Amino acid sequence: MDPRVGLLAILTVSAVMIDGSIMGIDFWLRLVCCVLPLLGLLALQRWRFAAIYVVLYSFAFLMEGAAFQLTSGLLNMVVMILGGLISRFFAPIVMGYCVMQSTTVAEFIAAMERMRIPSAVTIPLSVMFRFFPTIAEENGAITEAMRMRQVAGMRSGLVKRMEYELVPVMMSTVRIADELSQAALTKGLGGDVRRTHICEVGFRARDYILLVLLATVLVLFMVT
Repeated sequence: MDPRVGLLAILTVSAVMIDGSIMGIDFWLRLVCCVLPLLGLLALQRWRFAAIYVVLYSFAFLMEGAAFQLTSGLLNMVVMILGGLISRFFAPIVMGYCVMQSTTVAEFIAAMERMRIPSAVTIPLSVMFRFFPTIAEENGAITEAMRMRQVAGMRSGLVKRMEYELVPVMMSTVRIADELSQAALTKGLGGDVRRTHICEVGFRARDYILLVLLATVLVLFMVT
């Protein structure tokens, strides 16, 4: 999808899922916003992730619906908190994941410049687009190094596990953020001259369809 439509999808899904209720038309709007990230996962061919997504949301809706009526006291509170956290925050996170996986940094920057977004906003967001995937790769490399040195699992203890894995990840986070910022500035994001782009950014038929759907959901959510 076009990066601008992707950003609107993240905002719409976040607003409806976090602030919407489970009664009336809000229920159907939330259901639509649950399906959008699932379609994104299927389009990216993340079959296992899509299956986990379906199971978690089925479980969350079951807890918010039937389990809420069948429990009381402390158990009722635990059910509502757990179900609410999954149903309200998981879909926006997955929607953001789908947008980040389907959009390159060059496409995102080109779309932001089409919208006349200032560099003070574009540069941090472009760094963020590469930050989380790079951290995931770095964490995978650290885990693989631990496995080669037979420091895997919890056999070495929680403190040692944090020392061997968490501390290197934190140090890598600082280094990677600095390197990505320098790379963004090296590509001319902070210059005064208008940059050129190789990638083509524009609305296609599916973008218009998704744009109309998101606008409809957002308007219905705001007026009801």
